[in-house]
Amino acid sequence: MADATAEQRFWEAELCRFLPDPGAALEEAFEYLCCPVCKVLANMPFDYFRFLPPRWEGEPRLRESVCRAGGFCNHHTWRLSKIQALLPIATAYAEILAAQRDAGTAPEPCPVCRLQRLAEQALIARLVERLADPSRREEYSHAFGLCYPHFHQALACEPDESVRSAVIGAQRERSEALIGLLRAYIEKDEVPARWSRTDAEVRSPRWALLKTAGNEDL
Repeated sequence: MADATAEQRFWEAELCRFLPDPGAALEEAFEYLCCPVCKVLANMPFDYFRFLPPRWEGEPRLRESVCRAGGFCNHHTWRLSKIQALLPIATAYAEILAAQRDAGTAPEPCPVCRLQRLAEQALIARLVERLADPSRREEYSHAFGLCYPHFHQALACEPDESVRSAVIGAQRERSEALIGLLRAYIEKDEVPARWSRTDAEVRSPRWALLKTAGNEDL
């Protein structure tokens, strides 16, 4: 039980380190044309790997979590390679490989993926709480809204009926508007009509990817 409690405290501290204020993070993310939950989550790997070398030397619990996971998932391993120099990577992986060489059990989940999942839960819970305010629901109706994966996660939180209706209604309205932009983009594919495409129409294919799959940096 003590080990489980220590593990829980470690991940709570990790979440607090990288997401100290979910509400403020969401507020800032709403200024961008993308899913606000995705926007916040996309910054986490960069921050995690940026601080990894100094933390590696001084935080045994962090080293243990990474070594037990055998490093990181494929996606985050290559994100690490783009962010950090070779010496910090060599320092970390000398220990990671040694731990895996001697391990007799399957590795734990990628630490960055685990951190992002905890942050995702905190952000969606904060969003649902925020939308209990009618004025916030009005603001939300004019925003990009959630990507569909996070939309379904928000509904899985079983918000009250007013919040549920607002989330579903805004999602439908934004999707219908996006469908209109995509159709206009398609219809203007002949010269010279393609030069009359609006900026929103030009951006609509990328917005469609963001709406259905979430931010590419995840």
